[in-house]
Amino acid sequence: MTPTAISLITLSAFSHAFWNLLGKRRQPSVAFFLIANATAAVCLIPILIWNYQLVAQISWGVWGLIAATGVFQAVYFGGLAGAYQRGDMSLAYPLARAVPVLLIVAVNFAIGRSYQIGAGGLVGMVLVAIGCIILPLPDFKQFRLEHYLTAVCLFAMIAALGTTGYTILDDLALRSLRALPQQNAGVGGTTLTYMALEALSITLMLSAVMVVRRQNRAALAQTWADHRLYAGTAGLIIAATYGLVLTSMAYVTNVSYVAAFRQLSIPIGAILGLTIQKEKGHLPKLVGIGVVFVGLILVGLG
Repeated sequence: MTPTAISLITLSAFSHAFWNLLGKRRQPSVAFFLIANATAAVCLIPILIWNYQLVAQISWGVWGLIAATGVFQAVYFGGLAGAYQRGDMSLAYPLARAVPVLLIVAVNFAIGRSYQIGAGGLVGMVLVAIGCIILPLPDFKQFRLEHYLTAVCLFAMIAALGTTGYTILDDLALRSLRALPQQNAGVGGTTLTYMALEALSITLMLSAVMVVRRQNRAALAQTWADHRLYAGTAGLIIAATYGLVLTSMAYVTNVSYVAAFRQLSIPIGAILGLTIQKEKGHLPKLVGIGVVFVGLILVGLG
């Protein structure tokens, strides 16, 4: 990984952990994340107007990727909300963030891009996986399947699947956008344009989920009345955070490195959960966080 990529992802990791804490403390729900993403989408619309020439060149294939990444992002936010409603941030957050590392590596191996991943990076990713296995255990002597068959772990896995999908799709879409002829928006302009389109896609997908049932619409109205300021603030931070991640994709050989190293937010998020949220710090949870952190260092050096 290049120093530029490491710097961008490190900054995004702190920001990501912060907005997750904000969401956890304000009754996390699909409605909360819908308001958050809608706020980001509205704020980013001027970017689309400014870069209209770039938008006009987008092919139907890339539009399909943008729509699909909106679906995966909706799955991610739904899973994250479900996990936070049912358990500790210091458990749900590390699982939701770390599992995609392995899934994305598996996809890269499946499509024949394993040669882009160095041995050190691969070892680091394996350590990240081991740390995730340790995290849910209440005690090292109680290594049983039942500790993983919980609602928190289930929703964290759903969030992880969403993260895997949108990370791979975003990489493909951005590579296509950067390769467009007569494209003079640069890395920053292209990234901002894609962010705006993605925010609109996510908002549409989450809206489709919320309007289906009356109780969802009621929950949206209640969240708007009670938490719109916090949700809107979270939305702006979410957009800024992922913008840094999208930009970093231009400075790595394989998106697996981005997926892995951005999990630097795991120890940050876990520490916030243990300190600010006053969650219990079981020894396996602390050791698991440490193992994940070591793995991330190897990925960064790989």
